[in-house]
Amino acid sequence: MSRLDDLDALIGRTAPHHSALAVATTGPGGGGIHRAGRHEVPPGALWQIGSVTKVFTALVLARAVVRGDVTLETPVAALLPGLEARAPITLGQLATHTAGLPRVPGSVWRHALTRDADPYAGIDAGRLRAAVGSARLRGAGRPRYSNLGFGLLGHALAAAAGTAYGDLVHAEVCEPLGLADTTTTPPASRTLTGHTRRGRARARAWGFDAMAGCGALWSSIEDMQRFAAHVVDPPEGELGEAMRLAATPVVETAGVGHGLGWLVLRRGPAAGCLFHNGGTYGFRSALVADPATGRAAVALAATDRSVDGLAFRALKAAAA
Repeated sequence: MSRLDDLDALIGRTAPHHSALAVATTGPGGGGIHRAGRHEVPPGALWQIGSVTKVFTALVLARAVVRGDVTLETPVAALLPGLEARAPITLGQLATHTAGLPRVPGSVWRHALTRDADPYAGIDAGRLRAAVGSARLRGAGRPRYSNLGFGLLGHALAAAAGTAYGDLVHAEVCEPLGLADTTTTPPASRTLTGHTRRGRARARAWGFDAMAGCGALWSSIEDMQRFAAHVVDPPEGELGEAMRLAATPVVETAGVGHGLGWLVLRRGPAAGCLFHNGGTYGFRSALVADPATGRAAVALAATDRSVDGLAFRALKAAAA
């Protein structure tokens, strides 16, 4: 049995557990896209990629660093005059989850406890700043995963550029890489509906508002395959330099290097791979890339079921 047959069999076993599923691979020997699930997945369908958005936010920062507009040591308050926090916070700390900020604003937990369909709803710029100002900073300098931190980073970069977050990501990352489907404002006619693990349709997708930088992007499997190919083979020029910078670990913890947005795995069969995953209301995503071999895999699901393992197995199955 060929490795591609292995991948087809793997996806076939996984598909019944998902409303909609797509897996893409890319590498020196070519790649492919596989669509499956209980419902038809048309080409160009759009999925909410959740925290994989953070990789795009970090790339916007990396481009600004390469241009010399900012450094990783630049205080976020330099981009957001009047921002209050209990201790100075730098852009590099936000991009590596080392600012000590909590995972989410307190209001998100309160909304979640009341089972609000969108716990991020209503977090505008003012409420985001207030959440940062009231947050207790714990363990600064050590990675502590924070949606609040990346929401603040995306908001600060957009404010400094005088534009909306989605427009900034489009100009800095998506347009140069030819990612026509990756956006914060997807057309309703192309968006998939998220589902619970038991197959119940989610009422609506999360909106994120001013927290867009932590998880608001939607994309197609075609775009994500193209993006993954650029991750393992960055383009020439400023953007390529920024992509390499983002993939370079800044902080090390046991078994994991922390780059700008990326996790760099240090142990096991995936050592050396870049990784990020995502999860929102009814969607899951995972991207794993191996720069040493030029291979990458992406898995997207419109169901509340992890696709991390599927992405890693797809990378292995697609190996030459």
